[in-house]
Amino acid sequence: MSKLKQQLLLLGMADLPINTTTTQHLHQFITSSSAHFDHVRQQRPNSTMSDLLLGFMTLHHQQAQQQWSAQHIAAIKMKAVFSHTIGDNYATNFTHQDQEYLLALTHLWLMVQGAYGIDYSYSNEQAKIQSIALISNENTAPSTQINTNVESLRCEFMQSYYLGKNYNTVKFSTRIKQLFRKV
Repeated sequence: MSKLKQQLLLLGMADLPINTTTTQHLHQFITSSSAHFDHVRQQRPNSTMSDLLLGFMTLHHQQAQQQWSAQHIAAIKMKAVFSHTIGDNYATNFTHQDQEYLLALTHLWLMVQGAYGIDYSYSNEQAKIQSIALISNENTAPSTQINTNVESLRCEFMQSYYLGKNYNTVKFSTRIKQLFRKV
């Protein structure tokens, strides 16, 4: 098991509130990024694992955001072509892979932020920004439905934040055991 996967599992990745498609994107990310993470660890031996993982996830989240933004307009146009040529029922079967990848990395990034004590207000703001960006491209829904979907996705993202925050919290019984080991 790679060090990247090991660290993410320690923070609660297995319990993220995500679907099967998003899980596949997480595994794809880990497989393709593990060597890069090991290289970063070797280049910065004096940095803590938390600093390295937070910086690494921030970098990859920003790259996924930029990739999605660059392809966003083309994906909307392509979806419109599919809707006109094969119909809305079949067009919904096509998904934007960059959007799914960004969704997966946002969950991971916020989980890491929660685990390493990043301020709630910053993480909540980032969750809201990502939710608006990802949901607002669905222009066919009424604005009240878009607002509901944005809030729902923001809540899912914040579940990931709290998952990381709670996995990092040492339980009282564990602290007592550690105290007795020191004595």
